[in-house]
Amino acid sequence: MSAKKYSPSAKSKAVPVSARAPAPTIAVPAVPLPATAEADTPQRRLIARIVLAALWLYVAALWLLALDQWFNWGIFGPKTPPIP
Repeated sequence: MSAKKYSPSAKSKAVPVSARAPAPTIAVPAVPLPATAEADTPQRRLIARIVLAALWLYVAALWLLALDQWFNWGIFGPKTPPIP
């Protein structure tokens, strides 16, 4: 690609900064953001710990079920009903 070369006369035709129209301003609503101390309450931390503990127990139970089915340990009951 070739670079364009501008002549000095092209620069003189530019509009000076003072003659330009002012940039429009955008009104942003003032919404207070919660501080980190307010967002991280002890109640939220407790709920997060309970959810993580429940998730951990669920995954552990799935792994135990998978191991039980693989090695036929019979932890979750026999696969066939007992013979009368």
